[in-house]
Amino acid sequence: MVTKIFSRLTIDQKIVSLIVLVSLFSIIITIGGLSLNHFMSTQENTRREVTIVSDVIASNITAAIIFRDNFAAKELLEALRAQSAIEYAQVTDEQGNVIAKFGRNIDMSASSLVKQDLFQVQVPLIIDSKQIGILSVVANNNHFNQQIKLYLMVVIAVIIIAFLFSILLSTWVQRRFATPIVNLADVANQVAKSGDYSLRAPQEVGGEIGQLLYVFNDMLRKIDQRDQELEALVKNRTCELEMLNQQLANQAYYDCLTKLPNRTLFEDRLKQSIAHAARESSKVALMFIDLDKFKQVNDSWGHAAGDELLCHVARRLEQQCRSMDSVARIGGDEFTMLFILEEDDDINEISRRIIELFQVPFDILDLSLMVTISVGVAIYPTHGYDYDILKLKSDEAMYKAKRLGRNQFCIHQ
Repeated sequence: MVTKIFSRLTIDQKIVSLIVLVSLFSIIITIGGLSLNHFMSTQENTRREVTIVSDVIASNITAAIIFRDNFAAKELLEALRAQSAIEYAQVTDEQGNVIAKFGRNIDMSASSLVKQDLFQVQVPLIIDSKQIGILSVVANNNHFNQQIKLYLMVVIAVIIIAFLFSILLSTWVQRRFATPIVNLADVANQVAKSGDYSLRAPQEVGGEIGQLLYVFNDMLRKIDQRDQELEALVKNRTCELEMLNQQLANQAYYDCLTKLPNRTLFEDRLKQSIAHAARESSKVALMFIDLDKFKQVNDSWGHAAGDELLCHVARRLEQQCRSMDSVARIGGDEFTMLFILEEDDDINEISRRIIELFQVPFDILDLSLMVTISVGVAIYPTHGYDYDILKLKSDEAMYKAKRLGRNQFCIHQ
């Protein structure tokens, strides 16, 4: 039962309880032993005092007994009146006859004396080794009882003072040792539950406890710093991965030179546009574009000029695209364009506008280059219902435009 109650207490309550209990137990054992010794010695001293007085009276009263001087014997007994502890005294001869007495009449039986808190001292009266009488003295324990009461009051006062001192001592120990440890345990529990390593235990004491708190807080600081570094590292790695994924996506779906969608992305957009047109019963125009005599640019001015030209071509074609249209470079000097045709859109007008874009020279590397294009067009669903057929027919129309003299467009028939 005690163990269960003690186990439910907090550490500061346990320290207070232990200090108080140990202090009180030690004080009670010590005072108990001292009290027992004091009681016995006090009682013995009381008896010794009465015995000494009795011996003195006995030595003086012996002559009065021999000469049967009852008056002298009584006067000697009256001297006992100065001893407040003596209640009664009497002198008897060898036959037990009372020669003289002093004080109130008392039942001399042992049981009666115990009940009245009295004790008896008997001194034999001896002359020449012959007993001629007995001096009986009955005394009370009042002096003894008064001393015991006073002693008990002192003992109670000492216990109260010791109890208060143990409370003060336990409170100091609690604040000095238990409270920092409890705070440390609370912070450790909060860190374990929340994972927040920015928490710190209050460091209000020195010594070994203060060193423990310092080491614990330093450990939290290092863990928190490491977590922040790991978080920053993970964030950087995440950004790098996102950039790498973006680069991979760009490489997978965009042309690295012109930044236009490549063949893969363009084919996916075309298939989606065809599916949408099939649902909406609308039309889609696929346009294949090839630069005329692009090889001569590379041969005459170098590949740097050729690459720069391809970038300028890409920008001009992008300007003709609406948000729903698309342009892509599918390889070399070949481009494709995708137009979602609305009811008032005229593919012939769109194609002529694309051709007219290339009637203006390109300013490239301090050069003014005139480059034309050949365009082939196929329309969904007029010329086909899937990507492969439309691509084939627009490619055929583009080569037909080249055969017809270039710098023109041709719609598949």
